[in-house]
Amino acid sequence: MHDCPTCRVPLHGHEEKCPSCGTPQYVRRGTSSFFDMQKEPSVNLAPIIVTALVLCVVFFFAIQFSWIGQVMNRGPVEEDPLAKMTYQEARQLIETKITEGLAAVGAQGQFNWTSNGEAADKNVDKNVELSIETKLSDPTQRRQIIDPIKDYMEKARIPTLTMTDSKSGATWTYTVNIPAAMPADDAGL
Repeated sequence: MHDCPTCRVPLHGHEEKCPSCGTPQYVRRGTSSFFDMQKEPSVNLAPIIVTALVLCVVFFFAIQFSWIGQVMNRGPVEEDPLAKMTYQEARQLIETKITEGLAAVGAQGQFNWTSNGEAADKNVDKNVELSIETKLSDPTQRRQIIDPIKDYMEKARIPTLTMTDSKSGATWTYTVNIPAAMPADDAGL
């Protein structure tokens, strides 16, 4: 680009005459220099970058509501405390919690472990029934004693728990269905 020498009007370099004053111009048809050659216009990257950024933001928000987003936001998976517990540990925990519950209401209890109607040790490797004989001052106190241990009965392989209150003459039986193919110890899994 240059100016007309006569009237100083800017010219683009391809005009043979000045459009303002009509002075003939010297037009260079070609150059021998590499740097004087006209360059092709470069690609404007701004729209491409903005589009990619918008797509990333949309993708991020869309993924939050998919199953992938649910997995990312879930946090660490909490393990079931009963999964690693053996039946012996569950039975010991049941006996301890019942003893604590009886002591909290001012009562004592006698535990009788049976298997198929015969007396059995509480550590025997098969289903056992638990009978508790006690004297409660109020029969409704049984709920605060038994309710905390109900979740452990299946793991402890106790299909039937019977509580007898000799003071009121009441008997309460709690049952749970135990799967037939219950393995003896899940600690190895």
